Amino acid sequence: MGKKHQGRESSGEPLQHDPEFAGPLKNRSCTDIICFFLFVAFLAGWGVVIVFAVINGDPSRLLNPTDSRGRVCGMREYANKSLLVFFDLTRCATPKVIATGCRTPQVCVKTCPTENWFFNPASPQINSKETRAKLICQDGVDPFDTTQSVNDLVTKDKCAYYYVQSKPFGGRCIPRDISSQSVNIFNAINATLSQNQKWGPISQYAVLEALLKSMKYVMRFATLQKVAEGVFQDVKTTWWLLLIGFGVAMVVSFIWILLLRFISSFMIWFSLIAFIALSGFGSYYTLNKYLTLRKNLDNSTMSPSEFEFTANFNQIAELETTWLVLFIIIVTILIVCLFVLIFLRKRIRIAIALIGQASKAVGSIMSTLFFPVVPYLLQLVCLAVFCVVAVLLASAGKAEYRLMCSIDDCQCDGIKENETCSMDSFNASNCPGASCQFYDYVVDPNIPRLHIYNVFALFWTMFFVSAFGEMVLAGAFASWYWALNKPKDVPTFAVTASLGRTLRYHVGTLAFGSLIIAIVRMIRVLLEYIDHKVREKTDSKVVRCLMWCCKCCLWCLERFLKFINRNAYVYCAIYGKNFCVSAKNAFSLIMRNVVRVVVLDQVTDFLLFIGKMVVVGGVGVASFFIFSGEIKPVDGYLPEINYYLAPVIIITIGTFFIASAFFSVYAMAVDTLFLCFLEDCERNDGSAEKPYRMSKDLMKILEKKNKLKDE
Repeated sequence: MGKKHQGRESSGEPLQHDPEFAGPLKNRSCTDIICFFLFVAFLAGWGVVIVFAVINGDPSRLLNPTDSRGRVCGMREYANKSLLVFFDLTRCATPKVIATGCRTPQVCVKTCPTENWFFNPASPQINSKETRAKLICQDGVDPFDTTQSVNDLVTKDKCAYYYVQSKPFGGRCIPRDISSQSVNIFNAINATLSQNQKWGPISQYAVLEALLKSMKYVMRFATLQKVAEGVFQDVKTTWWLLLIGFGVAMVVSFIWILLLRFISSFMIWFSLIAFIALSGFGSYYTLNKYLTLRKNLDNSTMSPSEFEFTANFNQIAELETTWLVLFIIIVTILIVCLFVLIFLRKRIRIAIALIGQASKAVGSIMSTLFFPVVPYLLQLVCLAVFCVVAVLLASAGKAEYRLMCSIDDCQCDGIKENETCSMDSFNASNCPGASCQFYDYVVDPNIPRLHIYNVFALFWTMFFVSAFGEMVLAGAFASWYWALNKPKDVPTFAVTASLGRTLRYHVGTLAFGSLIIAIVRMIRVLLEYIDHKVREKTDSKVVRCLMWCCKCCLWCLERFLKFINRNAYVYCAIYGKNFCVSAKNAFSLIMRNVVRVVVLDQVTDFLLFIGKMVVVGGVGVASFFIFSGEIKPVDGYLPEINYYLAPVIIITIGTFFIASAFFSVYAMAVDTLFLCFLEDCERNDGSAEKPYRMSKDLMKILEKKNKLKDE
């Protein structure tokens, strides 16, 4: 590289012509070495967190219910007892159940009770084998042990004194169809409880109300788990359909990108028209669905006979409010798109031409289409590691036991309710009406810090991998742009050469840039957490406004830094300078051409986004009609699933990421070529001594030409 180029690094003056410049420099040195070692040390620390999580974590604690003694149902010696039964579900009728646990013994069983049963002290067969055979007792208690009467087993909470016909829900046995069984349930409970003086007078209404409240709070505890299990089962059932959906998304995205290579102008205009058409159809469909559901006054309510405590995710799609919200969102997007088309139609033509040049660059270096698979898989690995570590850390800890009163006025010497206790040393005889039961898994005080470390590791590694992909593609596309005779002078292995330069010299620069974005993202997450906590304490509009302003400013800051980083990576890929110098020079170049950048570059990104959303919307709409049963010929081949929206959402999200991987190539090509174009305009003037390096088509669009003899 000549001295002229080296001497202007620190200035903001327009670039000068350098006859020796021919694209990305080969002679360069390692950049941002300190950040490289910092990143390596951070990854080593993440490895320590992973090892700690693997050693101390037990995911089964999160996936399965736990009995009163802290044993996980469905695991190890309880592998054949996967369901949890509450001795007295009425003791769960308090909002504190989520924080303190249900104050009644709980045991693991093979199956939920299939009949209503109650202990009747006045029964002549109170101690018969038939009565003992119906008892549900704690582990280690033999109901057929004649040394203990049934009355003792029941009053000492060793066995349940009643149970009702139940159904599994989230691994827990919950009474089914209470309203239709109200009389039977009342007789079962009232006959028993009325014999016990500690309960006093009781009414049918009180019993049923207590049960309803109990199930309400217990279900809040179990609903999320139930939905997760249902979705997981749907994924297992429809995995081959999901793979087909992802395959279709990949094929459609690839064909779309391939067509951009040959008919870019047509494809962009088709994308715009198709997006408007999809938005219009979406507006019509959601409005029609809303009006149809609105005619049914009872569409969002359930009759008492239909009161089944199941996590029916599909009911969301049957609420008129859902479709009204979707209609408003789609119409808003449609209006914004129409305004963009009307007011920026001239800029759109230039942006389409720039995309056309990007398609030629991609066509000359076809390996760029497949390279995004590498960072995409790396990001999946990072995300998978984060999820596994998060689950393991959440399940790490030791079982803690607390004193639970089975009645409201239990008296214990020196011990208060909800205090910690020991299963080995607790003496129930000194504390009538109370028991030492499993409460929760207590984690080490450092676990929250490890969670924070894990979250930050996710952000840093994800942004690092994204930056890695951007720099490699930038180096490849810059090689194409600065080749004087295209495609003859374009390097044969442009992607491989750029990959080698990036890994050998610029890992530290990638770590530096991604660290900045990760810090801002972490601050945003912490701000969301603070906002959540503040909302629990106060509902002040002033505080909410301040929090909203802070979040908005941080969002804008992150977007700005990502824009600067992206261009810094392009500059670093070309010149091999460190992050700060690359960011400064790229920003100076952009500021000298700010009008072109703000309008043209953003319009180009918008057009690519529209194309991506057409692919996502098309695949998503098709999957919706298939899984919802709207397409009758296909309906007979679909398996039975719990929530038809689950595979639709998964396929749509997967399609978005797949399409993003393909369209990110074009986005990076456009950004790289645009920055090179700005530099080309400053460095050269089209004369024989300073010829433009841009393609002839781009020169024609921008009304520029090289004054060479052969032209």
